[in-house]
Amino acid sequence: MEPIPVQIGRYVVESLVGAGGMGQIYKAHDPDIRRTVAIKLISTRLMSSADRGEYIRRFRREAEAAARCAHPNIVSIYDYAMHEGQPFLAMEFVHGRSVRQMIEESPMAVPDAIHVMLQVLDALASAHEQGVIHQDIKPANILLTPQMRAKVTDFGISRFANADTTSISSSMGTPSYMAPEQCRGGPVDHRADLFAAGATLFEMVAGERAFGGHNSVEVTHHIMYDRLPLLPAAARSAAPRLQLVLERAMGKHPEDRFSSGHEMAEALRQILGTVAADVQDRMRRPSAGMTATFVMPPAAPAGRSGPPPRGAPPSAAPSAGPPPSLPTPGRVQGRSPIDASTRQMLEQKLIPYLGPIARVMVRSAADRASGLDALCAELAAAVPEGTERESFRREVAPLLRTRPPVIDDEPSHGSIGSFHEPELERAQRALTQYVGPIARVLVRRAARDASSIDGMWQALSMHIELPAERAAFLRQRHE
Repeated sequence: MEPIPVQIGRYVVESLVGAGGMGQIYKAHDPDIRRTVAIKLISTRLMSSADRGEYIRRFRREAEAAARCAHPNIVSIYDYAMHEGQPFLAMEFVHGRSVRQMIEESPMAVPDAIHVMLQVLDALASAHEQGVIHQDIKPANILLTPQMRAKVTDFGISRFANADTTSISSSMGTPSYMAPEQCRGGPVDHRADLFAAGATLFEMVAGERAFGGHNSVEVTHHIMYDRLPLLPAAARSAAPRLQLVLERAMGKHPEDRFSSGHEMAEALRQILGTVAADVQDRMRRPSAGMTATFVMPPAAPAGRSGPPPRGAPPSAAPSAGPPPSLPTPGRVQGRSPIDASTRQMLEQKLIPYLGPIARVMVRSAADRASGLDALCAELAAAVPEGTERESFRREVAPLLRTRPPVIDDEPSHGSIGSFHEPELERAQRALTQYVGPIARVLVRRAARDASSIDGMWQALSMHIELPAERAAFLRQRHE
């Protein structure tokens, strides 16, 4: 390692705080105005002349981009200059650590993660209004002070919207957070940053990347073709609508995403408004797969329960729905049983309770639901509990009464009478912990098709995503 310089430009170096393949970051003192700064010094000595010129241009662009984006949640750039032929930036020194360092120790509580992301989105909205696209939003580029103020850093590969010339490829970025259009090397706009913000928020809450893989080829394949995996059960329980917000933020096409950082922030604020205080307290207590607090406890011991790694090859990628061997009963493969007019009617009834996210929620839930009963039950669960939820149920009740009888209410070859009602109620209570109100529909259907009580419980367990939760559910069969 190179010796620490005594001085860089006019700045007196105090210590080395970080190093990477392209350079170092030092803590330094500005003697002119007596403040602590961070010095980002890039080493270009081993580069070819062409590469060296490109990195110097890139570095200067970072200074220009950050200078255009003066915002309390963006690391301030103070100076750009050369030191012994090498470019450096003098910038705000942030006392704290990165989101990457935090989530490597433990996932974050849903409310805390959303509070941080709201600050990031405010910073991005400001940058976008100045015509600057960051292009590399990720946990390592979000710094947090001890007071939990977020600071977005590293505008090194940012670009100016509508710039006449740029040598920066749209495919530059960190693979796990790149939007599909970035993976393809196509043109990007500010909505690529919103995709990356969604991927970052997913990781903050889940403790693992939404799209992983053994190499960049696998990662980009997952991003371009796979559906967003489900958040851990604890996060879904704390904020059922967060999954839908992330699905919209990480839409495969830019037009599927939020139109601005402000719009995505508003959707997250609605979620915060519906997270009850007791749920927040429960989320802050350690639980399987989710440790929630900004004061990080020791790392969980090996073998703790939690979601499986997502770094599998494309052929083994986890699915957000039932396993391929068990297609959702009662529906044609790849088609929703809910017609377009019914979806639209439900959207109109749900909007007064949930706002603009209602359309996304109905579309997503309808694709998973086995019928109208199940769909209405899932939508009702997303409405704040109390008079609002009951009001929504009353509004959709006529729709359920006037529809033709569905197969779930008809007798079948596997008579439900072969199981005693207490057995069905016990299975329903156990399953409700993991899938919500749809448990009743799933239990009745499984009871018709199963030849034994054990077979019914095994069939029901396939609707639970996490292996540890699936095992806990099956243990209740003999309790």
